[in-house]
Amino acid sequence: MSTFTTSSVTARRNLRATLITFSAIVAGIFVFMLVAIFNGQRNQPLIPELNKYEGLLTWGIAIFSLTCLAIARVVLRKGIAAAKSSLKPLQDKLSQYRFSLIRYLVICEIPALLGIILFMLTGKFVFHVFAAVFLGFMLAVAPIRRRVVAALELNSLEQTELE
Repeated sequence: MSTFTTSSVTARRNLRATLITFSAIVAGIFVFMLVAIFNGQRNQPLIPELNKYEGLLTWGIAIFSLTCLAIARVVLRKGIAAAKSSLKPLQDKLSQYRFSLIRYLVICEIPALLGIILFMLTGKFVFHVFAAVFLGFMLAVAPIRRRVVAALELNSLEQTELE
């Protein structure tokens, strides 16, 4: 009984650590977006000459963003599949899930940061929209308990360890 209780507490802590890591990454992007908006409204764009390349920059970031999104989804899907099919204990499955999620978030963070930086350079909100969309993609995979249980297809014993 003691082993189950210790394992249960550790599994819950592992999931909580995943949620805290996720929240820190998403909050960082959100705060950077807010700072960029307030700074953009108060000051002029840093390099307004880039506005003559707005079309090229918009298409470039769109293509880059879609590529990053495709890569991120494949990385997350493969990581979850590996954790799901593994015969390792729940702790290891959760660690593998966290690693895959962090990789997904990092790959999604790149176009979001690029969009925010281009917004600060040009002052065009179209680039800020890219950051907001990627923030949405990040929030869509938030590691809440029911989503992790469904993604990893945990059995009833493993589910009770997370409660």
